[in-house]
Amino acid sequence: MTPELKERTNTEKMLKYVFEDPTMYYLDDMKKTARALYEKWQSENWGANAVVEEDVIPADQEIGDAVSEPTATTDDAPIVQSELPPPDHPIFGEHGIMHGIIIFRSPAGRKTYRLNPHVPKRSAKVFGHNGIPVGTWFANQLVALHRGAHGMRIGGIAGTTDAGAYSIVVSGVYEDLDDDRGDTLYYSGSNSHNNDDPTMPAPSSTGTMALKASLQTGNPVRVLRSSAPHSHNLWLPECGLRYDGLYRVTALRERKNTKGGLYEQFVLRREPGQTPLEQLLVTSPTAQQKRDLNEIQRGY
Repeated sequence: MTPELKERTNTEKMLKYVFEDPTMYYLDDMKKTARALYEKWQSENWGANAVVEEDVIPADQEIGDAVSEPTATTDDAPIVQSELPPPDHPIFGEHGIMHGIIIFRSPAGRKTYRLNPHVPKRSAKVFGHNGIPVGTWFANQLVALHRGAHGMRIGGIAGTTDAGAYSIVVSGVYEDLDDDRGDTLYYSGSNSHNNDDPTMPAPSSTGTMALKASLQTGNPVRVLRSSAPHSHNLWLPECGLRYDGLYRVTALRERKNTKGGLYEQFVLRREPGQTPLEQLLVTSPTAQQKRDLNEIQRGY
């Protein structure tokens, strides 16, 4: 469990519904399991004291398709597809946009994607470009994880609380709080929406602490931008994720959200000498990559 995942999925609220709400009927075993999970994660402060590294989320954890990620049910428990993609497959093969990813299918027919254990994954626990050219495009965040661009399958911040963040993803989740000006980025810490205390920010999540460490160490941060439906951010790619190069955290400031609560916001500035963002907007993704993205649902 991570604070980001807790916020996005309402895990705490849903678990309490199961074992506390008298109007809801659940089997005793389900109530016991829900209470045990709640007490475990509550005692761990919902992962707020854990180090934010890529192996917080197992490499083989499932991900939904590139368009959406519906909640899995017990009927949708994934099973391993027996066939691996052909090496020359245009989408899932060695030169395809989904290379390193395999398809799992549930008994109900739902498709999910996982890392292919037969294709080595590059570690994302590296400061700097990590061998990734600026402007590289990824079909989804799982592909970015496989390529070593970003170390989290879902979370927006990957790094450690002592050395700093290796990478962040800019998306539409905090669009009402973030201010993306391209070469200068005002990036909000985790849980920034929730605080209603006007006198102090909410306790820092591990992601926020990693960015604070980046401010102290000066280590560069890889910045990826992710497409978001109906977003007003002109710097986001049309689809998928795009690697926009290295930024450095230069300042930390406090702002107020719509509830009047304080939240922490980081100022990141793009390193000079990199391909201009205006050029990346035109060249990444390519027309072929966009066509290939539309073919992902066909599988192999």
